[in-house]
Amino acid sequence: MISWTKSLSRGIMLCLLCLSLVSLCTAKDFPLESSAGVDCADLVTAGQNDVAFGCFGRAIEDDPTSAYDWAGQGDVMNNVGFYYQALVYYEMALNLKPDSSNILTSKGRTLTRLGKYDDALDILAQALDQNPDNTYTWESIGDVYTELGDTDKADAAYAKAKPEKTAVKPAPQRKTVDDYLAGNKEGI
Repeated sequence: MISWTKSLSRGIMLCLLCLSLVSLCTAKDFPLESSAGVDCADLVTAGQNDVAFGCFGRAIEDDPTSAYDWAGQGDVMNNVGFYYQALVYYEMALNLKPDSSNILTSKGRTLTRLGKYDDALDILAQALDQNPDNTYTWESIGDVYTELGDTDKADAAYAKAKPEKTAVKPAPQRKTVDDYLAGNKEGI
């Protein structure tokens, strides 16, 4: 039993090493015109996933202990529909920073896209253990319950989602399942 576990662990580590090497090699295929001052996450937000993939690959090459960069690479994979690859990147990030509510939530959202709703709810519960006021997590829980057709639980989760308290942001508004569906929201 122990030798099987050791073999599985070695196999997983080899797989993760190969995945990181692919990221690094691909990063060289997508050079940035100027890497100074580039925020890889901004590239993801702008929908430039191919450039963001290279950007995060270079960042991981520079600092393989950055959970943020591993998670960012997971976000890119998630955006382009490579959900299982995204989960591997999120696992690498969680190995480095297991208490990150946002990384746990990103993993939960990916599990939701895969239709693994029970697993998603388990991961999202872990995220809430780390940060019970995380808007991103509550919205993600609402999305799972929307997918499951449980509008009461979805509405309750959306009601708990609120923007961060800052002077420039408006007061939180309650969102319902109908609000999210009417917004023609793509994906999760």
